Amino acid sequence: MEQESYKKGLWKVAAITTVAWGVISLFPVINAGRPFFFGDRPPRPRLRDMPFPRPQENILLSVLEISVLMFCLWFINIYLYGKISKLDWREKTKSFVRYGISYLLTALVYYGGLALIFVITDGARFRIFPLIVALTNNTIILVLMDLMILQRKSAQIAVENSELKMNHAIAQHQHLKHQLQPHFLFNSLNTLKSLIKKQRPEAEEYLVRLSDLLRASISSGNETTIPLEEELKLCVDYLEMQKVRFKDSFSYTIEIPDHILSTGCLPIFSLQLLVENAIKHNAFTVEEPLRIRISYGPEDAIVVWNNKKPKQSLEPSSGIGLKNLAERYQVICGHGVTIRETDQYFSVELKLLFNEHCHN
Repeated sequence: MEQESYKKGLWKVAAITTVAWGVISLFPVINAGRPFFFGDRPPRPRLRDMPFPRPQENILLSVLEISVLMFCLWFINIYLYGKISKLDWREKTKSFVRYGISYLLTALVYYGGLALIFVITDGARFRIFPLIVALTNNTIILVLMDLMILQRKSAQIAVENSELKMNHAIAQHQHLKHQLQPHFLFNSLNTLKSLIKKQRPEAEEYLVRLSDLLRASISSGNETTIPLEEELKLCVDYLEMQKVRFKDSFSYTIEIPDHILSTGCLPIFSLQLLVENAIKHNAFTVEEPLRIRISYGPEDAIVVWNNKKPKQSLEPSSGIGLKNLAERYQVICGHGVTIRETDQYFSVELKLLFNEHCHN
């Protein structure tokens, strides 16, 4: 829909400039078809000596010729941009190819059209001047198109940045709300109380993990992505806290090579969101434990997998968390997340982000 709207905008500009160029061609200075630098032509007349206005039929024919040729150039350039922009090439390569084909087709159009008209009408031989005019007109069209493309991309980037900030704010709010909601703090503090009475070393470790988790929730600021190693540490802190609470009815494994940990990044709190959903939406016991696996998959993806046994009385779920994560991915790198679900398992694939997608 957006692409169609953009094409309509290009065609509107094409129609306006086509008519305008046809009208401009009425002026004798612009429409001087026999320039002074051809030796076999008489000297160029002064402006006051030029025949103006010309006969009505010549005026209409001139406007029609110029308008048709300009429209052909617009059609060529819009068509080329629509086709070449879909290719998986670098932007510079696509621009060079588009410019080259555009100028080549311009030469063919003018020598196949305008020059042929000159030969038929007054017996003139093929000349270089119409080609110079053609290339000049085509350059004007390319400049106008590139300005519109740049304006469109700038507006699109601004919109995407606004969406990313909004989605990040929503995600941060949801995460903070989940972490600071009464039942989370009650369960965490109650577990901590039991550990202090019976297992003081474990209580100290549990308290450190809880404080790290809450500190990250509050102090994440404007960060939208985080290195994989740091995101995994936050997730492990959360998992270890749940491990203390659920004991043998819950287990997890991490299958990510060490050299991958420092290579990419993920949206902040993305892994924790997925494991939290697995714990929240599944029933599990010692006999039928919940198993969560975080692994490195093909095509630089981090896969969060869990066996599936939905709760009988499930709390109402808005689905905001996973939907928000997919939207954040779409804004950051242009594609969403991959979700796979069967009766036995549920998994989500998160593409690792690299280079320009890793920012705060």
